[in-house]
Amino acid sequence: MRAADLRTLAMRRKLQALAAGAALVGASIPTALADVNDAATATPIRHVIVIIGENRTFDHVFATYKPVNGGETIWNLLSEGIVKPDGSPGPNYGKALQYRGADTMTYQLAPMKEPYATLPPALTGGPATPYPCQDLGITTGASCDTPENEAKAAKLENGLANDYLKYLLTGGTGQKEKTPDQRLSYDGRDASHLRPGPFQITSPKHPYDAYGGCPGEC
Repeated sequence: MRAADLRTLAMRRKLQALAAGAALVGASIPTALADVNDAATATPIRHVIVIIGENRTFDHVFATYKPVNGGETIWNLLSEGIVKPDGSPGPNYGKALQYRGADTMTYQLAPMKEPYATLPPALTGGPATPYPCQDLGITTGASCDTPENEAKAAKLENGLANDYLKYLLTGGTGQKEKTPDQRLSYDGRDASHLRPGPFQITSPKHPYDAYGGCPGEC
């Protein structure tokens, strides 16, 4: 190898070493500051991790959340006036108008679109009777929650907290799969005639732990 090539190689290695060192220093500064800030908490709680289910968004869970401390703000359906605190349509409901695209021939980044008149039917998803109930030989009903069945379910799904076992045995749809969900009603409309915007899923007929489906419930 020629001397010029050796000098070029040596210089390249020095530059790579300097870049790596700068990256390490830069990465360590935010970490150090974070550690200091983490120690200055009013309670032992330092971090809160929110787990959102698959095919769910922030507004599925926090659509009507209001900040509790002064100076805090949030951007959700309630703050935008799209829904009211009770989840019903707000004065700016039209800001969340849903569209359907027309892209049937080739892939397009911005296909032609038009607003829905009504949303596609919100269909049931999941079993009519919870799967663990079926494993226990129970094939009808949307729930089979009893102390005896919870004890049996604990053997099927180990590692769960005892107070969570009941949720394995509840939430069945009680309906045929992939049909308009009879549990849903929003703003006086059923699952086949929903307005082209967000709608409330949970209700006394559709509790939080119930099985849900698509497209309306995704």
